[in-house]
Amino acid sequence: YLHSDILISTFLKIIRIKIIRTIAAINNLPVTRISGVYASRANLLSVNAPPQIADNNNNKIQFIVYAFILSYPFLIMKILSINVSEPKKIVFNGKELITSIYKKPINGSVDVSDVGISGDRQADMKVHGGYDKAVYAYSYKHYKRWSDEMGQEYSEYGLVGENLTIDDFDEKSVKIGDEFEVGSCILQVSQPRIPCFKIGIKMNSREFPKKFSTSGLLGSYLRVIRNGSIQSGDELKLIKTEENSLSLFDIASILFKDINNIEKMKAALDLKYLTEEIKERFRERLMKLGDFDSL
Repeated sequence: YLHSDILISTFLKIIRIKIIRTIAAINNLPVTRISGVYASRANLLSVNAPPQIADNNNNKIQFIVYAFILSYPFLIMKILSINVSEPKKIVFNGKELITSIYKKPINGSVDVSDVGISGDRQADMKVHGGYDKAVYAYSYKHYKRWSDEMGQEYSEYGLVGENLTIDDFDEKSVKIGDEFEVGSCILQVSQPRIPCFKIGIKMNSREFPKKFSTSGLLGSYLRVIRNGSIQSGDELKLIKTEENSLSLFDIASILFKDINNIEKMKAALDLKYLTEEIKERFRERLMKLGDFDSL
């Protein structure tokens, strides 16, 4: 991330120049170094037109390109690590528990099916795994927040028991129902993670499950729409988005913070790709609040 600002700036300039060249070619306009007003713009190529028109066109093109890039951070998301675990016995407070939260990175290509990643199994299928929650993805960028809050450095992949550690997975931008092509697979966003007490054991903190829940930084469970294989370094390419959907962060907010927001819960119930598990939570809450319209 040391030079990410430089890389992004360079990427934006390249895209801008390519679009200007394309528009000029489509309109049969020669690309020149004549701007007519701003010397800096003269160096970045503009169409051969009167100054006011040329600069207006450049402003519109720049706005569209920047808006597109900033609206789709998915363009540069990639897998840093793939993590798996078989169920294991641990002892906590003198009691024996079975958990798969202690996931470890693996190398090479792995197969992914609608029941999950090869070599990975869940200990409690009531709360993890299954078709709607076959794969769990989490952002490596969030590791720093938890390092700061918990007072220790976290860098080892699989921190919160995720299968896919993504470099920068933004819950505020990713929507329920969004589909990503990853390797030869297609994965679909189904719901945010609902943490159980075992994440507190993993982080050695009784308070962590609450901190995690209320942060809204819960990552995402994913359905496997197309089986295939993936490996570290694969990019997540957004191939379908649900324009009127709610983001993972929105759903997390209704679940754990804005818990009496009737209108948002009703909106969530209308989402085609949100899991029944989450919808049932909202139905029960609406019933307790005395709203029966969506039941």
